[in-house]
Amino acid sequence: MYFAFLNTFFLLCLHFADSLAPFSLGNGYRYLSKEVNSMVANFDKSTIETKWLQQPLDHFNKTDDRMWNMRYFERLDKWRPKGPVYLFINGEDEATQAFLQTGIMYELAKETKGAMYLSEHRYYGKSIPFDDLSTENLKYLNSKQALADVAKLIEEIKLLPQFKSSKVVVVGGSYAGNLATWMELLYPQLIDAAIASSAPVVAKKDFYEYLENVSEDFEQHGTPNCLDKIAEIFKRYDELFKSPDGIAKLKAEEHICDKTDMNKNENKQIFFLDKSSEFMYTAQYGNPKRFKSHCEDLISTSAINSSKDEVLWNAKNDCFDYDFDEMIKSMKEIDWLMSWTYQTCTEFSYFPTSSSDKQPFTKNIRMDLFYKMCSSLYGPTFNEQRIEEGVKNTNELFGGLKPNVSNVVFVNGDLDPYHKLGVLEDVSYDAPAKVIPRASHCRDLFSNRPGDHQELKEARNYIKYLVKKWIGAGDYIIKRE
Repeated sequence: MYFAFLNTFFLLCLHFADSLAPFSLGNGYRYLSKEVNSMVANFDKSTIETKWLQQPLDHFNKTDDRMWNMRYFERLDKWRPKGPVYLFINGEDEATQAFLQTGIMYELAKETKGAMYLSEHRYYGKSIPFDDLSTENLKYLNSKQALADVAKLIEEIKLLPQFKSSKVVVVGGSYAGNLATWMELLYPQLIDAAIASSAPVVAKKDFYEYLENVSEDFEQHGTPNCLDKIAEIFKRYDELFKSPDGIAKLKAEEHICDKTDMNKNENKQIFFLDKSSEFMYTAQYGNPKRFKSHCEDLISTSAINSSKDEVLWNAKNDCFDYDFDEMIKSMKEIDWLMSWTYQTCTEFSYFPTSSSDKQPFTKNIRMDLFYKMCSSLYGPTFNEQRIEEGVKNTNELFGGLKPNVSNVVFVNGDLDPYHKLGVLEDVSYDAPAKVIPRASHCRDLFSNRPGDHQELKEARNYIKYLVKKWIGAGDYIIKRE
């Protein structure tokens, strides 16, 4: 939201850099968290205070009086009287204070003398309503409840006398970029401006465009013949699966556990999804230089790495275990993964299949894998029909690519496959869209760094200009050094 689905899903806009779990279902935020934390490793955190707010378990059922504690962070050292309030909405991972120490929101707060807050999403990090993430307990995990949590937090902040007249700006990336958009949609009385970075606001069951975009990225920014090399390797995998001798050869080459039955359809699909995730990762978080480097390595070695993540790697036997049932068992032991996968199975899908003809990864990643995953994790009612209904309900509630919002800026990088589900054209004069060439997932949320190209820097300035205009911050702008 900010892969990013197994790595896009498990990968996917995030400890991702170390572990590209193939089912990361779009968990992009985990990767971004790790990257931004590395930038401020030695920062003095004494300026940031950890706080807790009691939230209703169910905001929309007044007969249910159960409560839970949501964690959030506060930083006020940059604030001066009449300054605005900035709230970074956390996504599908534990909240990190780093977004209060660097990045575009930090710069805005510094330049406009603003207060900074960061909210942790229900069912992630330490904001867990239940110890047991059973299907029954997970039913209170959805974007509408999460938005109500944010609204209540803003109301509590605005009760403080010093913030009574302050403008409020919300910021979010990846899935949290959706939340930033939808806060203005559902709670316009509380929000004065929003930044929606790499926000896939359209829910989509079969997200075949994801791998199409990966293919386009490698064709445009990789080395000559790189896409042909990818296709060659994946076609070879496909051929090896057609015979017992071929499967035996594949298992030996790829260090697949002896006990893993690669004749099973779902195990085969997991293998292809895992192998594709390396390319997904480069597309979602890379840059033109990285594409070229990836291609050079691929052409010289003809090898595609597999990720030694906590779901597929069998450390005891030193092999990759692509067994579907074992994967489900592993997923059930990882809280954030159970929570995010639940949201994909009930609200968004974002399932990255290879059903399109416009990609080189063969046709071996299909929707039936994701249907089976959802029903295996949460029960038989989490089937194709329920997934379709969830997607339909999400798009009807929030408006898809045409949300009825104002003072929201939609920002996407054209390398990022998730931009295919984002707002790429102005919704209105007061809800503009900005597509940044050669930029990846949520890159606009960072501060300028060595190597950032001019268009990315200009986009960040444009975003800040819009926010300052919308909140009338002209009198409080600090001159840039």
